[in-house]
Amino acid sequence: MENNNTDRSDIIRKALEEIRRLKKQLEEKQESTFEPIAVIGMACRFPKGAQNPEKFWKALKNQEDLIGAVPEKRSEEILGGSWEGSPFLKEAGYLEEDIDAFDHRLFRFSPREAERTDPQQRLFLKVCWEALENAGYPPDSLRGSKTGVYAGVMLMEYMQQLASERKLTAQFEPYDVSGNGFSFMSGRASYFFGFQGPGMTTDTACSSSLVSIDQACKGLWMGDCDMALAGGVNLLLSQESTALFSSLNILSPECRSKSFDAEANGTVRGEGCGIVILKKLSDAQKAGDHIHAVIKASGVNQGGLSSGPTVPHGPSQEMLLKEVWKKAGISETGPDYIEAHGTGTEIGDPIEMNSIIHLLPKQRETPVYVGTVKSNLGHLEAAAGVAGFIKTVLALEHKKIPGNLHFNTPSAHINWEDSCIEIPKKTVEWESEKPRTAAISSFGLSGTNAHIVLQEYESPFSSDEETSKKALLWPLRFSARNQSCLRDQWAAFALFLKENENVNIKELSYSQNTSRADFKEKQMVWAASRDEALEILEAALADESDSVNIHGLWRSSNDVPEDIHSTQKIFAEWIAGKKIDWKTFYQGSNTRRIMVPNYQFREKVFGLKTT
Repeated sequence: MENNNTDRSDIIRKALEEIRRLKKQLEEKQESTFEPIAVIGMACRFPKGAQNPEKFWKALKNQEDLIGAVPEKRSEEILGGSWEGSPFLKEAGYLEEDIDAFDHRLFRFSPREAERTDPQQRLFLKVCWEALENAGYPPDSLRGSKTGVYAGVMLMEYMQQLASERKLTAQFEPYDVSGNGFSFMSGRASYFFGFQGPGMTTDTACSSSLVSIDQACKGLWMGDCDMALAGGVNLLLSQESTALFSSLNILSPECRSKSFDAEANGTVRGEGCGIVILKKLSDAQKAGDHIHAVIKASGVNQGGLSSGPTVPHGPSQEMLLKEVWKKAGISETGPDYIEAHGTGTEIGDPIEMNSIIHLLPKQRETPVYVGTVKSNLGHLEAAAGVAGFIKTVLALEHKKIPGNLHFNTPSAHINWEDSCIEIPKKTVEWESEKPRTAAISSFGLSGTNAHIVLQEYESPFSSDEETSKKALLWPLRFSARNQSCLRDQWAAFALFLKENENVNIKELSYSQNTSRADFKEKQMVWAASRDEALEILEAALADESDSVNIHGLWRSSNDVPEDIHSTQKIFAEWIAGKKIDWKTFYQGSNTRRIMVPNYQFREKVFGLKTT
């Protein structure tokens, strides 16, 4: 009998040990599966010339108001009749660029196809290209890769304009389908770049782009893709949509978003596009990618049965934040900064802010700063979430929190007394003894909520000042479809060098050479310093014949000297047509990635003819 008991105890002990082992194995697998997601690249086209992350950050830091009047070219589309003089239509967050402009040859569109394609799809393609370059991946280098595209979009105004035209012409074209269907927003990008990961387009109204980022994270965690492009696009092609939104009583007659303020009376519309490039942290580290920040957790839910289909639901928002904070490991204290949805509506702001206040400890040692990018550039709707996301990543990198515009008198409908929240009126230093954390919210008009927690990433790379002082020649490669396009690249690069006097030549070489696509024309600049590179480019630009022999410039294989060293031979082979893996070439160089000018598109205007 005693032996039976002993055997049974031994069996139970072994079973418990096996359960503990399997539980530990499961936990380790879950930790590996749901590891942080690295943000390795960003690109944006936002209002009033905030057309890249650097210019966007400058506008945020300096608290610039990016709202303005209707661009002159679009004035013909201003609504007349009973809407003439409407305060809601006077201003918005408009792009400075011509939204009909497009490099159709680069993106392999026929002129007719470009004309029939929604400018939102065209803009999305351009910003995808720029985001890949920013991440250090030549846009032509990922064909066949498990790269996913997750796009957010919500308006079909161009399709409606085409439909109106068809009623007059009775002509039906296949491009009207491929150029305007929402599925082609992601599908066209996957097709053009040759990606074979998921291609998904999301419409959850105002939360579309942040939901897309959440979906991209899930795709990476589940192994559907190894890298992902995620974001959204929104263009204001018709003032009819603005008129419709004004009927919901959500737009400000002053065309300013006074979020959290006592005078908040609605939001103002905006347009733009933002794309971020994501990878699992371990994959990004292994590849030597530049990491801007890491996503610790993300989540999505729905408002459910609220007081109306377009009315935000506080309990659902609170539930989502609580769940995502728990996954991110910050449920006790909350993040240091929250990029709020913050539309500036009389109902929406108090619901959102009071939900946040309820989750945060009142006696927190340091305040939780709250702001919203909508106070700068308006509500970008399908691109609103990614605009707030990029703003927050930049704030983490620069260790500063931009001041919130139009905040003077705190709203009486927000429970400030029981909160540890602070709305910064001016840009402040982001002091912290631990890794800085931030959260972004985006709530759709349809009720779909998205929330993401970010954490700063301390890069092991540092600027190599000593290397830049040595008299070494560093290569800068340029490539374009033809010589005329190549000169565009020279001009943009020369302007960049003039504006950045302290740029490190080694970092410049690495960042330029690992991010460029290969075209027919291939040329090389060799320089020991920023000044020498600028001197060579200015000499090349001054030579309109493109035939003068310029020291340090290889225009073709004929310019390659006979007595070159082994490193230069690789670049000589590239000019001759050989494909080079530049990531491998620079592997182990311990060089920091910096911003360099994007490829300069050679664009033509493609718009519907109104006559």
